[in-house]
Amino acid sequence: MDLETYSNNITTLISGSYITSAITIGKELGLFDELKRLDKPVSSLELAEACDLKERYVREWLGCMVATKIVSIDDSDHYYIPQSLKEGLKATNMVFLYPLLGTLTESAKECFKKTGPKGLSYADMPADLVDLTERKTVNPGAVVEDLLPPITKSLGSVKTILDLGCGGGNITLALSKRFPDADIYAVDYSETAITRATAIAKAEGIKNVTFVKEDVTSLPSDWTGKFDWVILFDVLHDLPDHINAMKEVHRVLKDDGVTSIVDPDVHSHHRDNVGDTCVAGIGYSISCLVCLPCSSSIEGAVCHGIGWGTENKEAFLKSTGWKVEDKRSLGSPFALNFTCVKA
Repeated sequence: MDLETYSNNITTLISGSYITSAITIGKELGLFDELKRLDKPVSSLELAEACDLKERYVREWLGCMVATKIVSIDDSDHYYIPQSLKEGLKATNMVFLYPLLGTLTESAKECFKKTGPKGLSYADMPADLVDLTERKTVNPGAVVEDLLPPITKSLGSVKTILDLGCGGGNITLALSKRFPDADIYAVDYSETAITRATAIAKAEGIKNVTFVKEDVTSLPSDWTGKFDWVILFDVLHDLPDHINAMKEVHRVLKDDGVTSIVDPDVHSHHRDNVGDTCVAGIGYSISCLVCLPCSSSIEGAVCHGIGWGTENKEAFLKSTGWKVEDKRSLGSPFALNFTCVKA
């Protein structure tokens, strides 16, 4: 790589971070939704009126969107997104964490320092983090359906389910609708997450889910051999004590049960991630702010984060009493699913 290419690469990456602010505005104020709904080009005034926004600001935003080729412009200075490209707007879901980046960066800077804290638990993170991280899973029902094919090979019926590290409950609530006759338990260490999830379940009239605040390394003693299916969705790499957490999963899972572990698909060795900006680049960046601090938050923590990587994770599972029966992407490189049974 020559000097010019190197400099341009840095400029491009920084430019993208600025443009993300405009993408966030478009997503949260409904501009993308309206452009997706429209079947013909519109003026900046028409778009602003449809979204109940000021035209001058919308026009400035459109300038950014046109320059970056996210929105198209015709010869009459009307704006649109081609029908064939509208499905691509689902990529804007990646901005879920952007509103907290400034706050999280300041906290992470302290963790980097030798004199700073070892890490930060989820309890130390901004309260809004629970809501924002739930947004990244736009269609939890589809995620549940994607989890099912490999588990049906081993399971007959699913009567008891544990969602371990349930967060705000998006996946849990989707499970409750998919398995209305199952007893579902959802565990998280965050009081904020459990409170949010419980409130949503109550509002939706869901009766077959129990949300409980528990430490994943010391689950209730009477749960031994209780569950047909245990799910860890985007959780394992965040845990400061993954060894004892997975011992507990092994204990509470029935002998013929199945465990689904979903984590980002990033290589364990840096050299294997060279040039992978959209997965490894983003993954490591988020990990510096959230995942690594969380996995470093107790004395003797393993300090994994996303950098633990797929190869190391699979080796750990195979060496600690698990058999990986299936490994597949759930439609995104940020969601690699390990389907495991007791070895």
